[in-house]
Amino acid sequence: MRARFDLRVVALALSVACTTGIAQGTEKIDSIVGHAVAVVGSARILSARQSSPIAQDATISQGDTIETGADGYVYIATVDHGFISVRPDSSLTFERFQYDAAAPKQSVIKLVLHKGTMREVSGQGAQAARDHYRLNTPVAALGVRGTDFSVFTTADTTRADVRSGGIVMTPLGDSCLSSGSGPCEGPAAAQLFADQANTMLQVDRGSTHPLLVENRLPVISPQGAATQKSEDNAARSATEQTQGGVGVAPLELQFMHAIPEQTPRTVTPAPVPAPDPTPAPSVPAPPPKPEAQQVFWGRFAPLASQPADTTLDALLQQGSQRVDINMLFAMTRTPQPDMVMPAQGVFEFGLQKSAAYLVNAAAGTAVPGTISNASLSIDFGKRAFTTRLDLNASESTHSIVGRGAIGNDGILTSDYGSPASIHGALAGKTATQAGYLFLQSIDSKTMAVGATQWAR
Repeated sequence: MRARFDLRVVALALSVACTTGIAQGTEKIDSIVGHAVAVVGSARILSARQSSPIAQDATISQGDTIETGADGYVYIATVDHGFISVRPDSSLTFERFQYDAAAPKQSVIKLVLHKGTMREVSGQGAQAARDHYRLNTPVAALGVRGTDFSVFTTADTTRADVRSGGIVMTPLGDSCLSSGSGPCEGPAAAQLFADQANTMLQVDRGSTHPLLVENRLPVISPQGAATQKSEDNAARSATEQTQGGVGVAPLELQFMHAIPEQTPRTVTPAPVPAPDPTPAPSVPAPPPKPEAQQVFWGRFAPLASQPADTTLDALLQQGSQRVDINMLFAMTRTPQPDMVMPAQGVFEFGLQKSAAYLVNAAAGTAVPGTISNASLSIDFGKRAFTTRLDLNASESTHSIVGRGAIGNDGILTSDYGSPASIHGALAGKTATQAGYLFLQSIDSKTMAVGATQWAR
């Protein structure tokens, strides 16, 4: 049975937030972030003094951290007329929140999303002082362009999408330090705006530039449409009421899991922990493990004194997908149900492994060759690829050239007019691996046959 908030309690909480904001008028607010207008499930507030459950209409101050459990949600109406939602299994710190109602451009806001998911509708402070707004995650820094956006992060990956306005995202590193304030600009930064539908920005630990990828995975809103609807209603209520209008009470604040109806409760502060005289030194996060190889090829036909490669047979029996087969080679790919290809950008891949032969089918001969000057370029915006390489065999060099299209499933297929027949596949979480088999006629009797493996 779906649980509902008591709308009268939510409306009263929003009214208190509104009255507080009006009473303060143009006074400068140095430490108050806002108020918790809705609290559901397991959620705590960690301050310099104590850790305790969050109560309805609790005051959130600069320096506080909001932590939610597996069923926890916290909606916050901020003093600069904005809205923040902290979703389940998340941790968000208000490292700095200084809003000057008399001079919003002087505001300074810095948040840290340690893990999980949050949504923010930027308030007047964030919109007026964009050069002084920063949201850090373990791997990225975000700035705003007057925005309604959501962010999901783990220790190694950050993804963000935009409902209105825009954001700028930059990987943390030497040119963008977590200790900084304001957005990190420059060649390592990328922007995303609301008119770029069904896309999101992604930064992985160690990457030098954000990827613009298809937003077809439920990572930004894992709790589904019910969460989105409740956030929309609460955001509208919070922003309209704190701006002094009548406001719109949330029509429906529901969640997909069953929770008991909220009842008033007495919050008992947890004991104040004794200070640690010797804080433990920070330990840097370990580097992410490289992705396992997911595109494989082997020579299925025996050649000269060399037997056929039986590795692919075992892979196929384990559920690997067959990509292609030509007169000498076969290729397989690990199933890719979660692969997300970049939505735009041209990326260069480097050759990792290859094998090639000059085959004379009439004579029954195959002369081994070596590959050099290899390149593979993929334009994800156009879903097209171009490739070339030199095949050196029998004291001669032959240029192998191919071009073609990339399907939605990441399969590479050469165009009709391509000199080389190319068939292959992309693989990896963000399409960082590739492989293809090629055939190209050298003369009326000789055919170039080969297999390649690539990475970016």
